[in-house]
Amino acid sequence: MSEQNVKVVQAVYDSFGSGDVDAVFAVMTPDIEWDESEGMPYGGVYHGREAIVGNVFGPILSDVEGFTATPDEILPLDDTRVVALGRHGGQGANGPVRARFVHIWTVTDGRVARYQQLADTHTFRAAVGK
Repeated sequence: MSEQNVKVVQAVYDSFGSGDVDAVFAVMTPDIEWDESEGMPYGGVYHGREAIVGNVFGPILSDVEGFTATPDEILPLDDTRVVALGRHGGQGANGPVRARFVHIWTVTDGRVARYQQLADTHTFRAAVGK
């Protein structure tokens, strides 16, 4: 099961990277809990597509030209959780975004039910000017 969950998470990154937001949310539960790091300009806990797009995806794409979230590694933690280690990228108002992240994904029955981000919020905020 854990290898299948890694594939689900990889698909999220692939879909986000290609700009296919519908495919991103197709593998998430309708009430997904999205926990964006405190200290990020978009920090907070959001539930469901509308809240995530309005409070996270939309603002990030507005603030960071060519925004990316690229995992260097995606590893199973246990039967339901997957961790991704990587970097955010793109161009913010004050310079390039080069902020490291740890993303913890909870996958239940083949769908993402929870996401938690731990990130270098200082570096990210400095690059976007917020």
